[in-house]
Amino acid sequence: MSAEAAISALARDAELRTWSLIVTIFGDLARAPGAEIPGPVLSAITARIGIKPEAMRVALHRLRKDNWIESRREGRVSFYGLTDAGRAESERATTRIYAAGPTAPELWHLLLAGPTDPASRLEREGVQAAAGYLCLAPGVWLGPGPAPADPEGLFAFEGAPAHLPAWLQDEILPPDLAAAYRDFSKTLAVAARALPSGRIAALDRAALRVLVVHGWRRLVLRHPDLPDAFFPDDWAGPRARAQVLHLLDRLGQPAIKSVNAAIRSAKLDESALRS
Repeated sequence: MSAEAAISALARDAELRTWSLIVTIFGDLARAPGAEIPGPVLSAITARIGIKPEAMRVALHRLRKDNWIESRREGRVSFYGLTDAGRAESERATTRIYAAGPTAPELWHLLLAGPTDPASRLEREGVQAAAGYLCLAPGVWLGPGPAPADPEGLFAFEGAPAHLPAWLQDEILPPDLAAAYRDFSKTLAVAARALPSGRIAALDRAALRVLVVHGWRRLVLRHPDLPDAFFPDDWAGPRARAQVLHLLDRLGQPAIKSVNAAIRSAKLDESALRS
């Protein structure tokens, strides 16, 4: 088996929106303040995954326009890094993506809104969703931990859930998302079997890490961060999480410098063969 077979398996089943994939690349490989990725390295990683150069250029333009990334030039080479805003967004997702397990607070609280007009209710739903609340019904939200000291006109109640009905589990994990978790777990198993037992090249390791994280990220961020008890007993989330963490540990995290050095070495070897 080979790293190429593992990359193909992961890329084949991924939803590869180029701009989103690039966000994953920076979030996994260059999230630290001041971290940058040279243009040739970014091109090599995306090409290894199967992204065309023109698609990458369009995505980079969009991400710069949206203030996700910034760029600078040094001679003929462009360097890209997260903006402060982009880094803050990445950090918010980092805990959930790389956590060994979901949060499991003992205390929960409910917030209930009074009668209101549709526009105000829609605005409130957006605010509560952004704050990580689970909407149980129109105007009713469940959140972890104690109730806020100032619930802003909402009725607040603290306690622990006594019963989690099937309808709530189905609301949290609809059939299409449950199927996506199962499919991703199967893909991870295929990729793990395909990986060679020996050394994996730095560029391949980077591409594999990005695909694993990207596939996991597009699932785990689609639902609230809730204990496993909130999900159906047969959901594949815990198994997929264990597979993701095992693969990331097996791959390690290649430094951008090592990927860059490998790319430059490969180009020198190619030039030597042509001469």
